[in-house]
Amino acid sequence: MKQLVPFVKVLTAIAMSVFMASCSATLPDESSSAEAVSVEEKAAVVLVKKEDLSLLEVKNSPRKQSSLISGRVIPRNTTQLFAEVQGKIKPSKRSFKAGSNFRKGEPLIEIERKEFELSLESQRAALLNVLTGILPDIKSDYATSYEQWLDYVKTYDFGQTLASLPDPKSYEEKFFLTSNQVYSLYYQIKSLEERLDKYTIVAPYTGTITATTVDVGSLVSPGQALGTISNRMHYELEAGMPLSIANQLQIGDQVTFKSNEIAGTWTGRVVRINNLIDPSTQNIPVYFSLQGKGLRAGMYLEGEIATNKTAAVTAIPNAALSRDESVLILEKDVITRKNVQPIDFLTDSILVKGLNDSDLVILNQFDIPMEGSKVGM
Repeated sequence: MKQLVPFVKVLTAIAMSVFMASCSATLPDESSSAEAVSVEEKAAVVLVKKEDLSLLEVKNSPRKQSSLISGRVIPRNTTQLFAEVQGKIKPSKRSFKAGSNFRKGEPLIEIERKEFELSLESQRAALLNVLTGILPDIKSDYATSYEQWLDYVKTYDFGQTLASLPDPKSYEEKFFLTSNQVYSLYYQIKSLEERLDKYTIVAPYTGTITATTVDVGSLVSPGQALGTISNRMHYELEAGMPLSIANQLQIGDQVTFKSNEIAGTWTGRVVRINNLIDPSTQNIPVYFSLQGKGLRAGMYLEGEIATNKTAAVTAIPNAALSRDESVLILEKDVITRKNVQPIDFLTDSILVKGLNDSDLVILNQFDIPMEGSKVGM
């Protein structure tokens, strides 16, 4: 029995060798597979005749580069209104509602002031009472000034703004008037007259009411917010520019802006150049003044500024430029794709840079990708 064991082991080893050989024979050869794929890829290369291609030989010409700038239109003036006096808001011809337009000098809000007017008139009467009481002393002690003070009292008109006091003709007369509280009462009244004007808020410019927080009949107090107005005749545009472009601008320079939403152009004039660089964008805010029909706050406008740099550009048909801003060129009888940068869009062509002189731009339109295709004679 022990003599059979070596014999069995030998038979087992022989069987395993035969099995491994058969398995290796059935596996495909990797090198032969790679060669087959390579042959298939080479077979898929499309051959195009050169005579069937429409070619454009590039001839670049120098062109001054321009920089695109953009920004949103903002009103030149935006004002938040606050009450400086107390009272109820009166009805007026113009509704104090968001969206209402107004012109410069028109009353925006009128606050009830009857009670304050009566108090003011009481103070004027108190001054008149003091003056009439000292007229006899003025006539006897300061005769040369009596006529002007008498005329002042005679011409006093109730309900009207207080006229300026006559000038004293001597220090003694001035001291006499001061001791009788004439100047004190006078300036108290003038202060109240200034306050009376604050019961009516007048439009400082032609504009639009953009927001309100009160309505007719509302009781307002000093310091209370009433609403917000903005200028609708004069606007500004803030555009962030690289330092190299901003350094070429001066106050008064003009740029033409246009909108992608509506037709028309607007001329912007540089009015301010910020000295602070935005740390997040490394741009400098430049402000343009704008005005004209069709402008609205919030509009997005674009414009171009000519720079001192020049670039070699060439004109190609619109159809030759792909969506990814590239063109097909013929290079050593092989169709390749080259990225370009559009500079300007003309009526039926596009100015691009990034092509070399003598490059052959393919103008044909293909239904299938042609990059890498060989061109035959």
